[in-house]
Amino acid sequence: MTVLVVFASFLLAANMHVDAESSVPGASIVLQNAAEKGMTMPAIGIGTGGYGAPAETWNDGVAMKAVSTWIKLGGRRIDTAWDYYDQTGIGQAVYAAIDTGSIKRDDLFIVSKTHLLSGYNDTLSQLEDSLKQLQVEYVDLFLVHSKTIMPNSTDPKCQPGDPNLESACVKSTWKAMKEIFQRGRKGGARAIGVSNFEVEQLEYLLDDSILPSLNQVEYQPYWHEEDLVEFCRNRNITFNGYSPLGTPDFGPRARNWNCSLLELPLVKSIATAHNKSSAQVLLRWNWQQGIPVNPRSEQEEHMKENLAAILDETFHLTDSEMHALSNISPKPKCPKVCVFGPNCNPRDHHNYH
Repeated sequence: MTVLVVFASFLLAANMHVDAESSVPGASIVLQNAAEKGMTMPAIGIGTGGYGAPAETWNDGVAMKAVSTWIKLGGRRIDTAWDYYDQTGIGQAVYAAIDTGSIKRDDLFIVSKTHLLSGYNDTLSQLEDSLKQLQVEYVDLFLVHSKTIMPNSTDPKCQPGDPNLESACVKSTWKAMKEIFQRGRKGGARAIGVSNFEVEQLEYLLDDSILPSLNQVEYQPYWHEEDLVEFCRNRNITFNGYSPLGTPDFGPRARNWNCSLLELPLVKSIATAHNKSSAQVLLRWNWQQGIPVNPRSEQEEHMKENLAAILDETFHLTDSEMHALSNISPKPKCPKVCVFGPNCNPRDHHNYH
């Protein structure tokens, strides 16, 4: 699908507004459906998924330092998961920031996720684990991490044998998620949603009285599913893009992943024209479509750049630049990064051309 983005139209589509109370003035997204009334989410967060990185390069200690730096710089959204195995370090960073009085819990927007599609009881227990590790009474947003069923789920509806296995497991898992939402700030979540769900999995929930507030899916110039974005927006489900930079650090560890967006001549030329970095161009490409992002970074200077890419009101890509980034050709012969992780179904690969 050809994409030509006009920034002003997406301001309305994405329910964007300026959060005057944030320590870093900037845009945020209004969450709907399964979310507290009037709840907003900062447009940019810090991602903390290691994507298979060796333990010596991404662990609790590294995550704690990165999140501490992010908070110091004014970043307020933190994106993690039960199976990122770094929530203890993140919890230490959050506790220290609150304990020193530099921020209040309400200043932060903490996102966590389940381990795969886990079923009823396992979803509830994973939330409890996450709250303990993060040292908080609630998370702001809790997501079903994947459409892939957890192999050792204790839920009978998530075990082989049912011809409607995926549908049954999604619905049973969502039942637990709704209980978590009902708990709210008392041991639950202010909002609930999903991640890595395609239209097929979202359709399982359309007859439910409570729809997800958000769907977090990989979104970058090599991989962008406009049909899925439109499906979500038509149902007031916020579309949140992860891996907005194409996770270039994952490349050396992934077979055939030799397609760094940061080094693409088109991206570099646009960056030069605006006196910005390649990363800032890619983040802005997302945001001018009204898509909030959560790039991972360990470096303070990169975090500053990431924040500026979203918050700098003078930085706008032209329509022609947006069009070029949305229609890169030829695309590389490599799959989206999510195919390599445990939170994805390998059948996603057939969509990549």
